[in-house]
Amino acid sequence: MGHDHHRHDHDKGFMANVHWLLKIHKFWQADTNRAIVDMVDPQPGENLLDIGAGMGPATVLAAARGASVVAVDPSGLMRSICGMRRLFQRARSRITVESGTAESLPVAGGSIDALWTVNSVHHWVDLDLAFAELARVLAPGGRLVLMDEDFTHPDHPRHETHHDHEDEMTAVHVEAIAEALCGLDLEATGQKTLAAGVPVKLVRATKSA
Repeated sequence: MGHDHHRHDHDKGFMANVHWLLKIHKFWQADTNRAIVDMVDPQPGENLLDIGAGMGPATVLAAARGASVVAVDPSGLMRSICGMRRLFQRARSRITVESGTAESLPVAGGSIDALWTVNSVHHWVDLDLAFAELARVLAPGGRLVLMDEDFTHPDHPRHETHHDHEDEMTAVHVEAIAEALCGLDLEATGQKTLAAGVPVKLVRATKSA
């Protein structure tokens, strides 16, 4: 089943694939991916979820720490690259690549110990539905980390070229997101801070035990 109803026009079609392939170096591995995996702190035996996993940089890092990871992405191209990357990982048996969006996650309710996303919240179309899905899939005591680079911050190295990226995407307001998650039986905080040396919008939350 396609996911175009949960994607901005900017993220659809052939040119979107070309856009991502031209940026393959950044999306193959970035310091922000390492930073978010450190924040999530995967433990051996945990079941984790990487939303908007792309080429799988955070997925492979988390799986290497002993966790089982479901990498979810709506793009067939990204899933193909991630699936190929999986084959070369020693932890490949702990990595599953699935089609899905934040608004429609392909995992059972209460099955995920921790989930995260990097630079994908601004791609989400229906935030209320997405937040409900995050709350649904998390196990009691489960944790989440949502991180978007803050291109609107003048100190971001790509501010000049990316500062208006939310104009055609979804605005990421960390306080509002934290408040919405708190209304779904999660304890959440939102802040603008630094991660991997760049300004980011960061939301962290834990589901009630």
